[in-house]
Amino acid sequence: MSDHWEEIGWDKEDLMHANVNLTWYLNDQVAMLKSSVNHRTNRVIKTSSFLVPMHGGIWIMCVTLSEEEIQLLNQVGFPQERCINYLTPDETHEEIRVAWQNRMQNLSISCSLVCLIILGCAALIGFFGLCRHQISAVLVTGVMYLLAATFALFTLTIIHFKRDHGTKSVMDGGPEDGVIGMPVPRSVLKARKFTTAWSMDLGWGGVTLCALASVAWILLSKIMRFSPIAAMIA
Repeated sequence: MSDHWEEIGWDKEDLMHANVNLTWYLNDQVAMLKSSVNHRTNRVIKTSSFLVPMHGGIWIMCVTLSEEEIQLLNQVGFPQERCINYLTPDETHEEIRVAWQNRMQNLSISCSLVCLIILGCAALIGFFGLCRHQISAVLVTGVMYLLAATFALFTLTIIHFKRDHGTKSVMDGGPEDGVIGMPVPRSVLKARKFTTAWSMDLGWGGVTLCALASVAWILLSKIMRFSPIAAMIA
């Protein structure tokens, strides 16, 4: 449930071909699109946009910058917010995200929550089955681990195809993850790079572990059925 399932970066070469005027900050980590300036106050007004590296999870997307770096960027008009929570998004971010993105995000959140609930119930039922030597409870535990692996697989697949579809629908008004501030041209969004982070690899490992645990619990139920201890209890 971490916020490092995917990472968003920017390809500088593609940005150079996007025909936009950028100003780079923090050793070329963050780029700001040139915006209108109030010459009386010499301050950047609300029309500025920042291209920032980000990392996100199932229900959150955060800027990959430290608090000190964000405070430095505040001097050039960078917003205070660090993370965007998909469970309680603000109105501006909700308007930017397309219906497809919202549906996929909600599905991944639902599947992950169901997976956690099943794992919790499986642990309780498995403990009860071992303590009371209930073969049916042990068998149910194996089935529940298989269900947990299935919902975890759904979660990972949805996250993968959500982003894959998002990169193909850039020209159709897709989401602007990686952009802080006002919307940017579609040509700029093409310069984004999406990569999976360590949580995604850990998630696939969890799916495999749940599948193996399911097989182990089912085999354990078969062993308990024909064990001498089971015969003595019967």
